[in-house]
Amino acid sequence: MMGANNSVASRLHVSCPGIFIMKCVCHSAHLCVSEACKYLPRSCEDLARNIYNFLKSSSKRQSELKQFQRFMDIEPHKMLHPSQTRWLSLGAVVSRLLEQWDALKLFFTDTYLSQRLIATEHIYQNLNDPFMKLYYYFLDWILPMFNKFNSFFQTKEVVVNDLHDMIIELYTEILQCFLKKDYISRTPLNEINPKNSMYQLINNQLYLGISVMRYKEKPEIVKDQHRLKDFYEKCRQFLQAATVEIKKRYNMNDPVLSKLKSLKPINATSLSFRDEIPSLLPLMTTLPRIVPEDNSQLMQSIDSQWRRLPLTLSNLNEDINIKYPDLFWSAVKQLGDYSELADFALSVLSLPHANADCERVFSTVNCMKTKLRNRLNTETINGALHTKQHIKGGRDSGKNCVNFQPNNEMFSRMTKNILYEKSGDNKGTIDHR
Repeated sequence: MMGANNSVASRLHVSCPGIFIMKCVCHSAHLCVSEACKYLPRSCEDLARNIYNFLKSSSKRQSELKQFQRFMDIEPHKMLHPSQTRWLSLGAVVSRLLEQWDALKLFFTDTYLSQRLIATEHIYQNLNDPFMKLYYYFLDWILPMFNKFNSFFQTKEVVVNDLHDMIIELYTEILQCFLKKDYISRTPLNEINPKNSMYQLINNQLYLGISVMRYKEKPEIVKDQHRLKDFYEKCRQFLQAATVEIKKRYNMNDPVLSKLKSLKPINATSLSFRDEIPSLLPLMTTLPRIVPEDNSQLMQSIDSQWRRLPLTLSNLNEDINIKYPDLFWSAVKQLGDYSELADFALSVLSLPHANADCERVFSTVNCMKTKLRNRLNTETINGALHTKQHIKGGRDSGKNCVNFQPNNEMFSRMTKNILYEKSGDNKGTIDHR
């Protein structure tokens, strides 16, 4: 799909020069974490799966676990399943296991000693291993970084103009956990080698989260320096792999996304921002399918409108919403003399960056068109999807399935006369409203 040679993407570049192609950022972040997790002990994932599999099909075992949860005064939450495809599942699984760790430890100790099952032996040993909990504390710190990033770009809001800054922030934050700060600050991000041995922090200087820093002082961990050194090395490899995968999937000097901050409402309304970036020309030249390179007049109109926009907005009596970029530029278009700039901005903000919306639509369609309703045609499904979207309403609209009020046009479509003849002797016409 996305290969450099003889792929769908490369052929599209040949057929449609100047197009913008972007991998799904949410899926890419998930793949970065999945690749990094390969450097941690396999037993970390096995523990989560084994606990879930042991409990999922037995109401008796779940009931017994609740008794231990009540004894330890812990909320009786169920165990979660680490999915291979859901982007945000692993972080929730780790947090739930740490929350229930003490209750699980007691439960599986009792189960193992009383039943001596092979299925519980490995779980019992891992739950009583202090280094296993140390790995889980590390995961509980690092995974929310990616989950927060992932959740941000799964929203339905327009956030493509924040993508570059968010990736740079995530990449830099992880680098600072295991590389020397002066190397990061004086080296362009694209040229940083996360595996450069000259600039690695020593083990005691690695930042792996507050919970790790506190828990590693336990006597049973301090006395086993060999395993502690191995823990540091595996966590370092995790962080290195995560940054290498991010760098592999994203160009830190992306010619398009690095320039989209010019279209942020807060920057578009700022005169001082024009000192930093005086023109939209660099952005326009990277998107020739939106603004043709030979149309100098359109380029000049867009650039002139962008430069005088702060002056116009400062003289307006009414405030324009700058929270949502699409609403902001739609409002700017209504000003009258900014149609070219607004059309350009709205076209740029429609650039794709994630498949989350598509995934949600597929899930909805699968719920509608089941084995029992497999004859639903495309027109019916399309109507149902549009109805759901309309009833849900937009931002700040207050519409939902509880207070939705159909308009007159909708009523007229629902009350059309349906005429039919009754079969048999009593023939007649019935008017259904």
